[in-house]
Formats: sequence, C-alpha cells, structure tokens
Amino acid sequence: MTVRLRGLCWDHPRCVRPMAAAAAAYRAVRPDVVLEWDARPLAQFNDQPVWQVTGGYDLIFVDHPMVGAVAAREALVPLDSVLAAGELDRIEARSVHGGAYTWDGRRWALGVDAACQVAALRADRLGADQVPATWDDVLALAKSAPGSVALPLYPSDAICGLMSLSANAGLAAGERPGWLHPDGAAMLVELAGLVDPGCFDLNPPALLDVMAGESDIAYVPLVFGYATLSRPPLRFADVPGVDGRPRGAVLGGAGLAVFPASRHVAEAAAFAAWCMDTGVQRDVLLAAGGQPGNRLVWDDPGADDVAGGFLAATRRSIDEAYVRPREAWWPAFQRDGGRLLVRLLRDGATPGRVVEELTGLAARAEEACR
Repeated sequence: MTVRLRGLCWDHPRCVRPMAAAAAAYRAVRPDVVLEWDARPLAQFNDQPVWQVTGGYDLIFVDHPMVGAVAAREALVPLDSVLAAGELDRIEARSVHGGAYTWDGRRWALGVDAACQVAALRADRLGADQVPATWDDVLALAKSAPGSVALPLYPSDAICGLMSLSANAGLAAGERPGWLHPDGAAMLVELAGLVDPGCFDLNPPALLDVMAGESDIAYVPLVFGYATLSRPPLRFADVPGVDGRPRGAVLGGAGLAVFPASRHVAEAAAFAAWCMDTGVQRDVLLAAGGQPGNRLVWDDPGADDVAGGFLAATRRSIDEAYVRPREAWWPAFQRDGGRLLVRLLRDGATPGRVVEELTGLAARAEEACR
C-alpha cells in the first residue's frame, strides 16, 4: 500500500528544493512512501503557531523558539515517542545545536537545517583590511562610508539583531547571555540610525538580493546566512564581536516536525530521521541547495567546496550561537516585540526606552501565559 505524506516548507529555495530532492531520493529507500511539499511564507514560519496551520499536513518545518508553546499544547508529536532512543542519540551527537528542539525532556523536531546570524560582504567593495572584527569597526565603517553598511530590519529580523547584539555584549562582559542587554540596545539604535531607512522593509533574502545588485552596500554585520548565495559577488564571514570574538549570534535554521493528526506518524518520523543522515545531508540536501544541520557535513572540506566556502567561513559563529528563549510565552512576544522594536527604531527612541518598552511587553506576555 502506498503511504502519501504531505509536508510544509518555508518558501525559499533553501527549503523547497532540498525537500523536493529528498522526496525523490527517499523513493529508493521506501518505494511505498510518496512525499508532496507545499510552502508558506518566511514570515509565517517565523510567527505563525503550528496549531493554526491547516491543510492536513504530516510534516512541517518549525523554528526552535516554538517548542515551549508546542509542548504546552502537545501540538506536535514528541519524536522520542516514535523513534528509538539510540537513533535519537546518534542524531543528537552529530547535530548542530540539535538540542534546541528539546523541551521538557522531549524532542519536538529534528534540526535538518542549521543557520545563525553571520556577516555578509562584497569583497569588490570592501578591502581585505576593512572587514570589521568588532562593533566599533562596524560603526566606524558606517560613519565613514554612508550606505556601505546595512541591516535587515524587518520586525522578526530587527529583534533577532537585538538579541545577537545583546548576547554578544553580555558574553563580552563575562555575564550569562540573554536576549536583552542595554549595550546591545544602544548598538542597535545607533546602527539603525546609520543605515538606509529602506532596511526596515527588508528580510535577509531580500537584503542579500539588493546587496548582490547595484547598491552601495558593502557589509552587513548581522544577517541569517545562505550557503547557496556564497558565490561572487557575495561572501560570508563570522559576525563581529565587542571583543572581536564572534559569539552570541542568534541561532536560526529549521527543524522538521510531525503533526499528531497525521495518519502516518511513524512513516513521517522515519523520513525526518533519514534527512539527518550524514550522507543524505551532504549528497541530497546540500547538493540541492540546502544548509546542513549535521555537524559532520560542516566539517567536510568537500561539502564546504559545494557551499562556496560558507561552512568554514561561518563555523565559529554557529558553534557559539545563542539559542533563543523557548518558553511558551516567547513566540507571541517575539512577534509582537519585533513590531514594537521597529516602531521604536523608526521613531528614534533612546536605548533606555527600547529596553523599558520591550521588558514591559515581555513581562505582559509571560503573565498572559500563566
């Protein structure tokens, strides 16, 4: 009997093409399983609760901050109830931050795709001695060459930028990293005042597309990286740091999860686990434009060649990336907090007001979840 599975990607070639390739390749492993994929906008991937997704899907890509809310509602299948403990242990051992999808001791997704905020640059517009290593270097470049520095300031990206800056500032000060730090807020306010206002309308793919064109943009210090774009004229590098150390960049990527309403939970979970296999990650997903969630592929020089040098160039950033809060109240706060932050930045709010307004919103979001 043929088993038909339906999955939901996010609408970028980095997800759509690898999953189409995986569906075709999986037929050699399980001829009885047919996979079909649809896609939803990146904004919905970032903000839409999975329990609001309709369409009768078996599989869905999710963002790791969703797992606390998912666990509270049992909105996805805990994969440890379907997959063998030994198999999950092997997957975890070779995953890039795979533990980000674990909450309350249960595994809610498998980190098929791994990413974090990194830096992007145009080598033809930026001399080798001009690539910023610190945030002071970034500010100096932005002030000396107006228009040369940009940031994606779409709401979900603005708040991720704030978190990266805050986590880096806290780590540099010897503190435990957190999502909001006064120094991080001050840096973002200053940078937002120096970049082109058009950045408020750009998410990472859109900004990188503009950067690859005829704009004056030479450097973006914080943007979710895309290995498929690591080709001339674009290059990627580790993020700057307060002290020059590239740590605290917000972890991104995407986890593959299973809907509890699926009639084929075991088959869907088996496919997700297959996608984490080292050979599949390298020879199927990466080859089709995916971004590996398997640490062994990140360590593979041949895979790095396929990725245009992206994996080696950004490895320190992803190894020291910041895992966002995953409590049940967080996804709604991240959505609303991003919108609030953009309004504050557009209005020229002070760093102190940014901290005060976001702290208050977070407290109300947490209280609403109790």
